Amino acid sequence: MSTTSKVIPKFYLPKEHPEDMKLLVEGLVTNNGQPLKSAVSWLQEKLTVHEGRTTGKTMSATTIKNYLAGFYVLDLFKADNILYSESQPLERASVPSKARIEVIGSLKLILNFQSIETFNESLTRICLQYSKIVRDYNSDRRVLQAKFELEDKPKPTKLQYLLIKHCDYSYVGHPGVGYLDMFYQDKVQIDNSLKLLQFIAENYRDVAQRNLGLIPLDKIFNHLKEVTDYREEDFKKYLTQLQLTNRIELRTTKSQLAQNMGIDLVDIRGIQYGFVKIVEPAIAI
Repeated sequence: MSTTSKVIPKFYLPKEHPEDMKLLVEGLVTNNGQPLKSAVSWLQEKLTVHEGRTTGKTMSATTIKNYLAGFYVLDLFKADNILYSESQPLERASVPSKARIEVIGSLKLILNFQSIETFNESLTRICLQYSKIVRDYNSDRRVLQAKFELEDKPKPTKLQYLLIKHCDYSYVGHPGVGYLDMFYQDKVQIDNSLKLLQFIAENYRDVAQRNLGLIPLDKIFNHLKEVTDYREEDFKKYLTQLQLTNRIELRTTKSQLAQNMGIDLVDIRGIQYGFVKIVEPAIAI
């Protein structure tokens, strides 16, 4: 295996279960300075299986150990004073049970977020800052996106082929590449949500000042359609992201009142909304 080429090992994360991701972070932080096996034991009291014949049962020590090895790949903690990015890359990620763990400082801070969406966004930001494998992948993924106009969620086998052929990877493991692409997709959604927030703040500040901070949603979307190729489903998705991370408030409006005011209601997850209000701290973003 070439020492100059890049490697994405086989690793595992419960990325589709952000509550478990948060518990894994808590387990690492709580057992900081202890052997990895201490974190595994602590987490066995908290984590349960989500599917299959053992649904609801305690998660196995092997599964938890594999997930923690995934966090190691992301450079979120040191094992015996060594980060993953400082070690010799192997095709499968692992951490010895006796290895002493040392979490990065920022990992402790994100446990304070009560919203799981805010936690998930903060974890993505931390990985983009501290994880070499995430930074490398995101950079290479942008190159591939620009060159091949990939679909929203390309198959891991396709990503494996393209990364090896075009981005100097000697090995791309599955499901590791799939989890890295989920971080990439999260970053895209975060960026697009913040762009939408900036668009609203820049174009509708005066409207908000005249209407107790309230801005008609249909006016924003119609404006976006005039200046971009924005899709309605994207508009709703990014609004939801901003709402769940407490950057905006969405206000419901009765149909008759909306009709009297000359605005159209926007259905988001089955609820009819008429207005958006930017939460004050978000205005500076």
